[in-house]
Amino acid sequence: MLLWHLLSLSFLLCSSAFTASTPKNNLALVQSYTLYDKDRQILGSCDEVRPATKTSDDNEEEDEVEMFYATTKRYFIFPPTPSNENTVAEDQSHVGDKLLQIRQTSFGCGRLGATVWPSAIALASLLAGDTYRSSIQGKRILELGSGCGLPTLTAKEVCCADQVLATDYWERENLVVGNRLVPKELFGVNLAYNVRCEPRNLDWHDELSVFDVSTNFDPDIVVGSDLVYYPDDTEPLLQTLNILMKNGGGAQNMLLILPLPPTAEREALPEFRRRLEGGVLGNGGDKDVVLDELEMKVSSASTNEEEIHNFLRIRI
Repeated sequence: MLLWHLLSLSFLLCSSAFTASTPKNNLALVQSYTLYDKDRQILGSCDEVRPATKTSDDNEEEDEVEMFYATTKRYFIFPPTPSNENTVAEDQSHVGDKLLQIRQTSFGCGRLGATVWPSAIALASLLAGDTYRSSIQGKRILELGSGCGLPTLTAKEVCCADQVLATDYWERENLVVGNRLVPKELFGVNLAYNVRCEPRNLDWHDELSVFDVSTNFDPDIVVGSDLVYYPDDTEPLLQTLNILMKNGGGAQNMLLILPLPPTAEREALPEFRRRLEGGVLGNGGDKDVVLDELEMKVSSASTNEEEIHNFLRIRI
């Protein structure tokens, strides 16, 4: 079984994660996402599309994930950030940009990381927007709680990061998970399929594991979305952030996107926010933490209906 996993991973890393120069008439718009700050300035945007014809990945041989679990594929394009809302519908400059493919799995395989959550789309849109894209270029980017890996893939293919590392936590041989809701072993294979580089199995509850990743990868920037879910993870996550900032060269910046009510309820968020604002990071709380709220408008192409998602942006 282990040999099969290694062969599957090798095959996945050699295949293409996206289609470049996709003609406009081969894409059907599914939904559009527009991210705003509190002053209604557009920070980033994303189009979710559906190819009208088969992509090169549709001809791939079925891998072990698809043998055992149901999967679906979603496709995203990140157009240049428009200057105001009136130009969103008219902007066609994304035509020819890279089409990013993400394969989702079932809950039985990926648990909470099986699908692309709205917060991951918000983070990816923010990274690809004019404000952040240039700051990602040429840097080493580590994503915490990658799930399906859309922000990592965006940093790699859209923002031209020097190196990326997707991290998450999934079952492996001799792992004792207790009552924690942990993705299955093939979740890691699916994450590798999506980001096209080897991900790292990272347990926030294991400080040695975090030190190892921090030392060996030495990220410039750490990003993450929808990380604050269970109260039991709050302290380990804060410790992980501290290690990543202080160990080795130390991450220069961190960018986290966390969902807010009413569209999302996260039991651990109030305590996590209180701890951050209380100065828990750095040496004696010397790290500057800036929190503000963002809004993402999701527009359906088929029904013309809109929904609003609110997020907490954390900049460290």
